[in-house]
Amino acid sequence: MMKLLLISTFFFLTSNFLFAQDKDSLVKDIRGKYAEIRANLKCYSTTMMEIWGESTEGGQATAYYDNGDLTLIEVLWLGETGKNQIEYYFNDGKLIFAFDQDFDYNRPIYWDDKTAKENGDNEAFDPKKTAVKEDRYYFYNEKLFLWLDNDKKEQDLTEGTNSVVGQGLIAHCYKIKDELKN
Repeated sequence: MMKLLLISTFFFLTSNFLFAQDKDSLVKDIRGKYAEIRANLKCYSTTMMEIWGESTEGGQATAYYDNGDLTLIEVLWLGETGKNQIEYYFNDGKLIFAFDQDFDYNRPIYWDDKTAKENGDNEAFDPKKTAVKEDRYYFYNEKLFLWLDNDKKEQDLTEGTNSVVGQGLIAHCYKIKDELKN
């Protein structure tokens, strides 16, 4: 019985070690593909569409194609008090990475010195005071396997709403992809 327990413990520990190695190699591979796509953006053909009804100031989506193969979709939503940008990266037609940036302005974009004074405020809109929050999502076979938050801390994907984040990102990127085709 003790021998069985030791063998089981060994396999459990080595399987976690092997998954960590696989995860590290997957992340390294995805980061390499990300860098390659970013380096070649000017070489790709693009399609762009305006997005209305999802934010106060509208937005746009731009798809990048390498010889007809989708490599990237950039989606930008604009608002009075901030903007959100998400980039979806593809390899062999599958989502491999999503980079989400949320920009929070210190004041609405129309809040100049005059408007601030009229409203008893001493601060106008200043783009240098924009706070940026970033999240990075890594996918393998279109399943989220790693989420790094703004502090680059790994999020627990088995916890509550965290477990459905990947599904939401996949659904959104394919919705935008389909709309760009039309």
